[in-house]
Amino acid sequence: MKRFIVLWVFFIPSLLFAQKARIEFFTTSHNFGTISEKGGNVTVDFNFKNTGKVPLILRNVRSGCGCTILEWDKRPVAPGDTSSIKVAFDPLDRPGTFVKSIAVNSNASNSVVTLTIRGNVSREPAGPYDAYKYDIDGIKLTGKTIQLGTITRTQVVERQIEMINSNQQPATIQASSASPHLKVQAEPTTLAKNQKGTITLQYDASQKDDWGFVTDKIQVKVNDHTEGNIIVAATLSEDFSQYKGDFSTAPIFSLSENEYVMNNLETNHTYHHEFYIQNTGQSELIIRKINTSDENISVNTSKKIIKPGKKVKVHVSLTTGKAEKMIKIIQFITNDPQNSSVTYQITGHLK
Repeated sequence: MKRFIVLWVFFIPSLLFAQKARIEFFTTSHNFGTISEKGGNVTVDFNFKNTGKVPLILRNVRSGCGCTILEWDKRPVAPGDTSSIKVAFDPLDRPGTFVKSIAVNSNASNSVVTLTIRGNVSREPAGPYDAYKYDIDGIKLTGKTIQLGTITRTQVVERQIEMINSNQQPATIQASSASPHLKVQAEPTTLAKNQKGTITLQYDASQKDDWGFVTDKIQVKVNDHTEGNIIVAATLSEDFSQYKGDFSTAPIFSLSENEYVMNNLETNHTYHHEFYIQNTGQSELIIRKINTSDENISVNTSKKIIKPGKKVKVHVSLTTGKAEKMIKIIQFITNDPQNSSVTYQITGHLK
């Protein structure tokens, strides 16, 4: 009797192992061949059967690539039954050959099975207008903004923007600007169907009486009746090349405080505050421009030129709105070569 009990104890693990599920795929790989980049998703079903003795449960099915979409039935698969895992591949913007793996985890005795999809994505030829994102009555341009970046007030820069005529008929183009520092020319002025051209601008910063971030408009007229705008953006800065890296004789911009906090403010009420700007450098400090975050704040200084060692008072007037929290920004643009743009912040809370 004891011998029988011992043999039964050793037999139980083998019996339990034999009762596991087992997943058997009809195929574990698929080749899509050559597919079109813009033809949409391609799909394949990986069919499998539970050849075990207990229900099969797919615990997780995952791919290491976001280009694949996986779908499967979350219900247990009874012994002897079949099911499938659908795999979709997105070829858009993925030209060339690809090989992707999908890991299938389950409660089967073969708990991890790897599926593979492969193929080749053919690159679609670029359409004649793909690079032209901005449209003015059939005249397509590569953009509607020209960024000049940071340029000094002594520079003259030139930029171009490309255009193409997508109309069935020839079109005339006129480009102009009301800004005297901006010269604009469309070439050619008449474009046949699918003919390309350029709009060239010349920006003379010395003729722009401004500082910091500035914008201008180029007006584009097509066939004398339709207009659109191209925005030209630039940041105009001081020319500090005369220092040659040695700023020992330069002005230095210094604030008595960098921010101010106001509490218990009333709605739609005007408040005032004062602080100081000091020149701790060795030559005259010039306040080129003062920008504010909105029209409800105004800033005045007693002087725009500050001699070395001197300071000037800054008077601020601001009007609250109805928002619970107020944030106002003041930007100072100066001729300090190491700190030409400085911001001051006022925050407040309403009662």
